[in-house]
Amino acid sequence: MIDAFTDYESKDDLVTHDYKSGEKEALLSYMRSFRYDAVAAGFFDDVVTGEMKIGIDYLAFDDGIFSWTSRDTYHVEHYDLAPRDEFLAAALAA
Repeated sequence: MIDAFTDYESKDDLVTHDYKSGEKEALLSYMRSFRYDAVAAGFFDDVVTGEMKIGIDYLAFDDGIFSWTSRDTYHVEHYDLAPRDEFLAAALAA
C-alpha cells in the first residue's frame, strides 16, 4: 500500500492544499466510502491544537492501492491536509 498522505507529527509538518471547488468534498466522500480494515486502540491528536480527539475512532482504510486513517480524514476536513497528487487524482476519478 502507498500512504495517501505524507507523515505529519506536528502542525509544522502539516502540508495543506488549496482545493478547487468541489475537490475537498469529493475527496472526503471517497475516503468515507470505504469500510475500515483495522482499528487502533486509543484516539488521535489534532496536530494543530494538540487536543486528543476522544470519541473519534482511530481507523485504517485502503482502496487496494492507497491507505489512510480517520486521522487523515479529520485533518483534511478541518485543515485542508494535502493528499498525495496520485491519491487525489484517483479519488476525483472515482
